[in-house]
Amino acid sequence: MKKEMFGTEITLLRDTFRRLLRRHAKTNIIKLIEKTHPADMALIFRYFNDVEQDTIFTMMKPSEETVEFLNELDESITIRIVENETPDRIASILEKASSNEQAYLMGLVDEEYATSVIALFQSEEQEELEEMMAYPVDSAGILMYTDVFTLNENTHAQDAIVALQDQEEAETVFYLYAVDNEGRLT
Repeated sequence: MKKEMFGTEITLLRDTFRRLLRRHAKTNIIKLIEKTHPADMALIFRYFNDVEQDTIFTMMKPSEETVEFLNELDESITIRIVENETPDRIASILEKASSNEQAYLMGLVDEEYATSVIALFQSEEQEELEEMMAYPVDSAGILMYTDVFTLNENTHAQDAIVALQDQEEAETVFYLYAVDNEGRLT
C-alpha cells in the first residue's frame, strides 16, 4: 500500500524537478514524471510557478496517468494549464479518459475552448460528451454511465467472459444485457 507523501518527500521531489528544469534535462524529467504517482504530481504542482507547471505538463504523455493527474489537480491549476495547451493536445489526452472524466474536465474550461476540443472528437463521442456536459459539473447527471454492454443470448459463459475482458470501450461493466439476433432484449 502506498503511503502518503510527507513534507520532506514533497520538498525533495519538488527540488528534484526544479533542478532538472534548470538543467533542461527533458529525458530525466519525463522519467521522473513516469515514476511519480499522478496524485503526488498533483500535490507538488501546487508548489511550482506557472512556467514550471506549463513546462512539466507539456512533457506529460497522453495517458490514463495524465488524465488522473488532471483530475487530482486543484481546479484553478487544471483550468489554467488545460487552456494554455492546444485543443489537439488536450483532445489526445482526453482520448485516454472516460466519458465522465472528459465531461468533467471540459466542464471546467471556457466554453469556447471546450467546443474547439470537442470538435476534434468523432461525431458519436461528441454527442455523448455534449449530452453529459448539459448537466452541471457538480451534479450526479455528469456521472451517468451511458455505455451499454450487450451479448447475444446464445453466448456461452466462457465467451462472455472473454468478450468482457477484451472490451476496451467500457471502463466498468455494471450490467450485461442479453439480446436476440435483432438486438432486442430477451
